[in-house]
Amino acid sequence: MDANPSALKITGASSLKDCAKLNLFNKSYVASKKEELLKKGLIKFQTPLNFQNGGDGSHDILKKPKTIFIEWNIAAINAGYLVQIQDITASNEEPLKSEDKYKRWFEDDLTGDFIATTCGQIIDCNPAFAEIYGFDNCEKAVKSNICDFNRDDWINLITSLKIEYKIYDHQSWHKRPDGIQIHVVANVIGIFDDSDELVQVKGYVFDDTKRKRAEESLKESEEKYRLLFDEDLTGDFIATPEGEILECNPAFAEIYGFDDCDMALEWNILESNPFDWPYMITRLKKEHKILGYQSWQRRSDGMRIHVVANVVGIFNDLDELIQVKGYMFDDTERKHAEESLINSKRQITEILDSIQDNFIALNHHWNFIYVNKCAAEYFGVDADDLIGQNLWERFPELVKTRCEETFRRTMETNEIQHFEAPNMNRTGQWFDFSVYPSAEGISIYWKDITERKKLEKDKNTLKNKLNVH
Repeated sequence: MDANPSALKITGASSLKDCAKLNLFNKSYVASKKEELLKKGLIKFQTPLNFQNGGDGSHDILKKPKTIFIEWNIAAINAGYLVQIQDITASNEEPLKSEDKYKRWFEDDLTGDFIATTCGQIIDCNPAFAEIYGFDNCEKAVKSNICDFNRDDWINLITSLKIEYKIYDHQSWHKRPDGIQIHVVANVIGIFDDSDELVQVKGYVFDDTKRKRAEESLKESEEKYRLLFDEDLTGDFIATPEGEILECNPAFAEIYGFDDCDMALEWNILESNPFDWPYMITRLKKEHKILGYQSWQRRSDGMRIHVVANVVGIFNDLDELIQVKGYMFDDTERKHAEESLINSKRQITEILDSIQDNFIALNHHWNFIYVNKCAAEYFGVDADDLIGQNLWERFPELVKTRCEETFRRTMETNEIQHFEAPNMNRTGQWFDFSVYPSAEGISIYWKDITERKKLEKDKNTLKNKLNVH
């Protein structure tokens, strides 16, 4: 009978004339509600409508080329019926759009999403899940049972899920159907019925096998180097520039007289030598690395030790020294032996230099390794000028003499030799030679016997005269 502009717009009719021949009770979507309308006098419902010609030969008032959703409010009045219609197509399409959107998210998600029964049977999954477990597509994955990937793990997971309802960051090793071992991390949520019984499991998994293997490799490497660090016989440590020990190995603790590393970590290495550490830090700031640094220090128990260390500076972005890494060993015994040897050599040198006779030492290559003061004066040179030089090259006049013959015999036979010989450069001067073998070569000791030779000559001359008379 009448229609306002909004009704005409919703239905797509251009004028009231287009609606004049239409009887709504001839339409199934209204006729089905007639009995309820007569009983209640007011009804409200929603229907989808297709914009095509009516099957009764009349034109449908809805001319638009698509299906729309209308909310109807029909009330019985004295003149007939008052009908109010509202286009709710947009609000009805939103759930469908939302469902499509979440379906796309589910399928495009890089995380492997799945729904499974408590027995592990896959009900639904996305492509990422299928790919993680080595399936060509979701259809094949749905035919699998996740329990088969790690039975014990799934049983434990279900047991925990019944108590906790949600489990985050669950990690486990799974065996894919193709035999490949993978490590997965999963968030799982339990779906419970009205009786609070777990009926399904929703899971979100991703494959972190590479990360896990890298983590295990790093851990193995750390354990290996920690073992090397702990078992290293060199004392290894890290300290602040002020000397506070941050980390050390057992060898370091032992060197400085501690029972264990924990005790060493409460100590300050500056206490070992209050003057030496600041000096080393000053050098380290300039040089960044010092090799073979030697010093005398005091252990925690006061014992004096000599250490040799390689130290490396650790610097920040501003080139400021923030830590010191050190590798040291206790060479006190060697240092004492070295000092004893030096003292011994000094004493021997003093003794040999005090001897008023000549003494030299030659190595197996006939090079001078020691010349005392008298021998140097005899040769007319400084002792240091002869050290390292070859006897036969420096004094070729000795070649093919009794000296060469006797010196070589001692070197070869390792037996002591004695002989007397005149001075080749000074007429009438005689020497008594003693040649001794040694571990390094030979030692030659000779003294002037000119006076004794002269007395022997005079004695023989006198004896000869007496015999004549």
